Amino acid sequence: MKRILKFIYGVVPFKKKIFLFIKKFWTPKESIYKHLHFETPFTVKIDDSKAFKLLNGTRIENEIFWEGLTGKWEKESMKLWIELTKNSNSIFDIGANNGVYALVGKTMNPSAQVFAFEPHPVFFKNLKENVNLNGYEIELHKTAVSNINGLLNIEDYTGHTPTITVEAVTLDAFIKSNQLQNVDLLKIDVETFEPQVIEGFITALNLYKPTLLIEVLNENVAEAINNHVKDLGYLYFNIDELTGIRRTQQVEKSDFYNYLICQEDVAKRIGIL
Repeated sequence: MKRILKFIYGVVPFKKKIFLFIKKFWTPKESIYKHLHFETPFTVKIDDSKAFKLLNGTRIENEIFWEGLTGKWEKESMKLWIELTKNSNSIFDIGANNGVYALVGKTMNPSAQVFAFEPHPVFFKNLKENVNLNGYEIELHKTAVSNINGLLNIEDYTGHTPTITVEAVTLDAFIKSNQLQNVDLLKIDVETFEPQVIEGFITALNLYKPTLLIEVLNENVAEAINNHVKDLGYLYFNIDELTGIRRTQQVEKSDFYNYLICQEDVAKRIGIL
């Protein structure tokens, strides 16, 4: 019976139109809407004048469809990111996955250079489709960012194999080879390999002191990041996606996923100081 119902649901036409109509009057609970999905693009609204299109295919996209861009999924991080991108001319999305952060950056600041790095072939395919869907000039790289230039084994998050081998590059090497004159903003989400990204970015980090929205899942990651940024004049903000942000004296394990590391003038500009 379950298979029959699933088949019937799969062939029902116009699901997106039906769900858009439902959204006007009611947002179902996650336990309900996680079963209400479709596979066609939808529009993601940032504010009254800015929006982008996104392919629906995973839990993240479905959650954004039902809850909005700043409704649930990484909502506090996304609110900060939206403000940060307005005055950032060189934006890096490292561990881009489906490209939501890169797409927001380009939508908020069309003149910015946006670079998106995603080494996993499945996720990179989704990233490329989303960028093409919007017709954006975002520079895409099917490459891992780390502390080495060459081949790197990473976890296969699709579960098909334990690891896959991908190309890797350091940000310092990338910045030099592309003759970039500045780096303003980075989102780094690479599943506890954030310190290796920073290690390959030491020269540019010290030179440009960019703003970092970075995932910090445990104390080891926090300690390693601290060792690299502690003398660069940064302020630190622990982001809890449920309750908001709080300033800390150093990088700690995040209350949820992410940390904001920025200079004082940036914190004042976006209204958190």
